[in-house]
Amino acid sequence: MTAPRAVVFDLGGTLVHWPDWEGGAPAKWGLAYESLRAAHGDVTASKEQFVDAMRAAEKAHWERVDRDHWSGPPTGLVSEGFRQLGMEADDRALLAALDGYARAVAGWCTVFADTRGTLAVLRERGYRLGLLSNTWWAAEWHNADLAAHGLAGMLDELVYTSDLPHSKPHPSVFREVASRLGVEPGACVMIGDRQIDDVAGARAVGMRGIWRRNDSGFPTSDVTPDATVDALAELPRLLRTWGGA
Repeated sequence: MTAPRAVVFDLGGTLVHWPDWEGGAPAKWGLAYESLRAAHGDVTASKEQFVDAMRAAEKAHWERVDRDHWSGPPTGLVSEGFRQLGMEADDRALLAALDGYARAVAGWCTVFADTRGTLAVLRERGYRLGLLSNTWWAAEWHNADLAAHGLAGMLDELVYTSDLPHSKPHPSVFREVASRLGVEPGACVMIGDRQIDDVAGARAVGMRGIWRRNDSGFPTSDVTPDATVDALAELPRLLRTWGGA
């Protein structure tokens, strides 16, 4: 196989950790509600109703992603939440809700201890580094978080499915990130915590797929990774075994 020249990383569960994501969901959407009420004092739904509707819309979004490998913009998910409430949402209302949610999630993630060091080593060795994340969030939110954690400047290309018509494991998103990196898929390596989305999707277009072992319920016996690691720090040595720098 071709020696690797680029490494593509998943975000959540791979470069960063999102603690207590489900448990914190009501608080995040609750802040979105407060932002909406501040901008629109005539909101008739209660906070509980708003939170329930947005969480239902979020669940439906991810079910469609899993089923159809579809993707959609942030406004689409929030618009669906408003529809479930029977409310009309103009651009101002959508932006108010999204702004509140963005403030709620800012700084929520933590960076794995070996993330920065591994990225630095790979950059020094001349690898092109990319990010490919399944997300409904606006790219600006993720970019702000990456910048706050000192990661944005360490990655050459940032690809979020909220800007694309499809999500992982659809072949088009892997070809998109390879194209932006200027490297053929066969010379790319994808690493992520989900065997289907990250590993199987990458392998389907000719990339090597590495599974970052985790206890979050994402392994599957139907996928055979090219390699499995327990930490990002294992990457530089592994890539050399495949003929990389």
